[in-house]
Order: sequence, then C-alpha cells, then structure tokens
Amino acid sequence: MILINNRNYLSNNNRPLLTQLNNIEYLLDENSVKVEQSKQGVPTIKIRVNENLQYIHSKYDPIAEANRLVRNMNGKDLKDHIVFIGVGLGYHIKTFKEQYPNKKISIYEPNLKILYQYLSKEDISVINIQEIFISNNQNEVKQDVQSFILKHGKNIDFFTLPIYEKLYGEVVRVFLKAFKENLQEKRNELVTNAAFQKRWTINSIKNFSYVLNTPNILHDVDKKAFEGKPAVIVAAGPSLSEEFENLKHIKEHGLAYIFSVGSAINALIEHGIYPDAACTYDPQEHNYRVIQILKDRKINNVPLIFGSSVGYETLENYPGPMLHTLISQDTIASQLLKHNEEENIEIINDAPSIAVVTFQILSKLNVSQIILVGQNLSYKDNKLYAKGIQYDHMQTTFTDDEMKKMTLIENVHGNLVRTNDGFTSMRKQLEIYIRTFPQIEVINTTKGGAKIEDTVFIPLEEVIKEKLTCKVVSEGWYMAESNYQMNYVRFKMQKVLRDMKQCERLLYYSINELSKIINIVDKRQSITLEQRFVKFDKQFEKLRKNPFYLTFISPMIRVQIELLVEKSKPIKYENNLLKRGQLISECFGPFLKDCERHFKYIQPFIDDLKVRVNDEVIN
Repeated sequence: MILINNRNYLSNNNRPLLTQLNNIEYLLDENSVKVEQSKQGVPTIKIRVNENLQYIHSKYDPIAEANRLVRNMNGKDLKDHIVFIGVGLGYHIKTFKEQYPNKKISIYEPNLKILYQYLSKEDISVINIQEIFISNNQNEVKQDVQSFILKHGKNIDFFTLPIYEKLYGEVVRVFLKAFKENLQEKRNELVTNAAFQKRWTINSIKNFSYVLNTPNILHDVDKKAFEGKPAVIVAAGPSLSEEFENLKHIKEHGLAYIFSVGSAINALIEHGIYPDAACTYDPQEHNYRVIQILKDRKINNVPLIFGSSVGYETLENYPGPMLHTLISQDTIASQLLKHNEEENIEIINDAPSIAVVTFQILSKLNVSQIILVGQNLSYKDNKLYAKGIQYDHMQTTFTDDEMKKMTLIENVHGNLVRTNDGFTSMRKQLEIYIRTFPQIEVINTTKGGAKIEDTVFIPLEEVIKEKLTCKVVSEGWYMAESNYQMNYVRFKMQKVLRDMKQCERLLYYSINELSKIINIVDKRQSITLEQRFVKFDKQFEKLRKNPFYLTFISPMIRVQIELLVEKSKPIKYENNLLKRGQLISECFGPFLKDCERHFKYIQPFIDDLKVRVNDEVIN
C-alpha cells in the first residue's frame, strides 16, 4: 500500500496521479514487478522484460550501488534542481538528498507499477519532491515539461538511472528531447529579448504617428478584396531565382495577391515585378536596407505593410502608400488606441520571421489559399538568398566546411538539405499557424526547400495551370482611411503622463524602503526587519502594477525581470532575517537601479510622443 504521507502529498499536489495509482493496485503481481530482499538484507526490485527478469538496483547491495552513482554525479558542478529519470526504490535519490540537502529534486518514472512500489516504501515528504513526471505520451510530456520550466526555471540537471537507458531508451529520449527543446526556446527568447527589448519600445513610440495616420490592414481595409482568394508569400530563399517568370505571369494577370516578405523585394524589383505589397517587421536599425531600393528608385506604387514595432528608420521617407498591423511586442499602441468600429484591435503575434507574421495577416484576411515561394528555410547550393540579394553586413554564401556543420533535414523532394536553428524555429512556427488555420490550403512551391508539415508541394507552374485560372486582385485595395479615435488617444496620453509621475514616486519609495533594509542589515539589527520587508513588498508591488511601468519600463527590462525572478526564489525559504535582508538587497538593489536608469532614458521619448499626439489630435 502507498504510504499515508505519500497519499496526502499526491492528494494535495497531483490528484490525477493518485487516481492512476489507485487504479493499478489490483493489477500488481509479482510476475511483472517484484520487490525482494537483496543479499545485504535491504529491499531491491526487479521487473519482467519479455521472458526475463531484470533488476533495477543491485541484487547484492543497492545502497553501496547508490553511493557509487551519487559520487559519480560530481555534485560540485550540479545545478540547483535535479530531475532523476528512473526511480526504482529510490536509493540513489535518498542518498543524493542526504549529501546535497539544498538541491531540489523532481522525478520521472515511466513505469507506474515501479512508482507504486517506490511510494509504498519511501516517504517522499522527507525528500520534498517538487514534481513527478509519469507520462510516455509525447504531447503530454511536452506540455508537462513546458509547465515545469515556467514554474521552476531552467537551472536544471538530469540523472538517468543507468538501467533505464536500456529498458526505456525511447521514452527517456523523448523526455530529454522535450526538455532540450524547451530550454533552447527559453534561451533563444532570452537572447532575443536581450537584443531587442529597448528597440521594441523605442520603435513603438517613434512609429506611433505613422500608425495613427495609416490604415490598419485588419480593420480599415475592406476584407472582401481578399476573402476566398489566393495569395502568394514570396520569400528571399535561393529557390526564388527559379520563379521570376512565373511570378511575373501571376502579377501581369492578377491571378493572386503577391506579398513580398523581407529581402525578396530587392530580387522582385530587379526583375521588374512590383508586388501587391511589401511586408516588414524587423525591429533592428539596419532593417531599412531591406526596402532601400524602393526609396532610392522613388517607387511609389508598392504598398508597405509594416509591423508597429518595426525599426523606425524603415518608415522614414517611404515614397509609397503605407498600412500597418499592431505587433505583440508593441505594448504602447494597444494602450493608446481605440478603433471606431471594433471593440478590440487585432494583434499579430511576433515571430522569428516576417513570413510567419504575413501568414497570420493573410489568414485573418480570410484568403482561401496561401502559396509559399522561395521559402527554403534551408540552404541551397551554399546560398542563403536568391540572385540579386546581397548585403554588406550579412554573410550570404557559405564554405563547404561551414555547410557540413549544419543540421540535415528532409526537403520537399524527400532528399536531405542543410539548415540551422534559426530556420528550424521559423519552420516550426509556420507549421503551428498552418495548423491553427486548417481552412486555408497551403501550397509550398519552393523547389528544394525544407519540407513544411501540413503543406503540399506543387511546382509553381502547375499551381498556375491548375489553380490560378482567373483575375482576382482588386486594384486599389489598399486605399483606405485610418479610423482611430483621436479624442481617445488624447485622453489616454494624459493618463500616461499621470501614471508616469506616479511611477516616479513609487520608484523613489521602493528604493527608499530598500535602503532602510540595507541599513538595518549593515547594523546587524534584525528586530524591525520583518516590518521593513512588509513595507518594501507593498511599495514594490505598487510599482510592479503601475500602468506606466507595465507599458514602458518592464518591456525594456524583460531579461532583468526574468533574472530577478530566478535570483529571488531562495528568499522565501530563508528563515534568518539578516540573511533574507541581504538576499533582498542583492536581488532588488541592482534591479531598481536598472528601473531608475530606464525611467530617465525613456522620458525624452515620452515628451516627443506627447508632442506628436497633440499635433495629430489638433490636425
């Protein structure tokens, strides 16, 4: 029987698992899982694998075996949280906890019957198990791992009981792969945030007047121009070089809307093809170079659809018509804007590629087909881009040695092509949105490109012949007016200014309360510390909820906020008041200084925004 303490633990923390364990009680028998005495007189466990019995621990001395395993773990280099894969009767886990009492422990046991025996022998409340994983289902494992990382962070190590690599090799690989992918996503997110967190906010402020004065493609443009019609997303991959004549034919006969994404505009213009729209969203300063050809040649008949957090330099002096869509990284426009007819303004999720952003836009415009062109998401003939695209700041060709280091994946023809982590991330995001909009037929025409799940590969010439048989493009589809409520913008801008003053006061009060804690800790006087902790928490919580902080400051310090969350976790477990005060000082001192620096940094931009808003509302 499962120990009463363990039943109580599962009842409070994992009731579904307790139900599963209760359901298998009547299935337990010694033919499948058997606990017996080892030569040293302590229990050991064995399971039936096919016709053979396999010991999980040593049948002679499982305790000595556990000591050896823990010694080999090299505890000095271990991270704060250990996930043990394979439990058995838990000798190695108990030994590890005794030697490293401050480490957090979670377990993954793919065999429910073994887990039942473990919970019948060992009181896990003593070990303080954080999480218990059991599922062998790939999708469930991914979801469990994602929740785990959100809750416990990414400072994790793994230990696999050696026999489990033999007995459960495939499920262990799935489990570890889920962690690896999630941790990689978190690292990528951290790198992206570190690179762009300031730019997103500054771009959104500087672009605000453009947003006010241009149509929102999802609200102001007549969707009937697109409903039930095909659209082509033209990317800049090497395979685009094979499709210029086909695209020219589509454009000349209006057979589908052509949306150029990223650098593809350069190759299209060089071949005399003016797309129905060029799309851009990259927040980086050098993004303006992508559409510089349109500015240099004063081409004024290609509409530019921009994401509201795009590099502001991109929009300056654009010669043609512009439209916009609000991007999830823009925390400002959604706070200041209200559309005349819509209760909620559509937000497009930020993504690793403009093609994914454009796919979302077209899906919300209710097109019937999306045709992918030049969407290689891999390398072809050692090239990154199609002919006619070259940047001084970016490598566009690769040596054979560089290519050999890249990952091999399947292409649309069933052959292997080389790709990298960036392209893989783009492809997976695209696949997510393709599944999100199953009513849209997605055709991948990219010859030699990466295979994209839930798309069908058809060469573009066949698509033209079989599916694009009549003119569908509505001329002047982009001619619309912006319908944001200007009085609402002015009202919200006044609120921003009030919230900014309150944020400044709360920042001052939080820093002041923290300095009192530091002063008491320095003097080693712990009597009044508990009171000071309460007052500091109260002030910091007010700051954290302040609308100006949430809209302008916190988006610029996303990485610092994540680090604060990670570093502050031990505080609640520290009972010594002086040590807790020291931890609070070390965590929150640098963070509040960062807040103060960013508050001062953003002030001139807010002043500029106020002037722009006043000018727009008056005009």
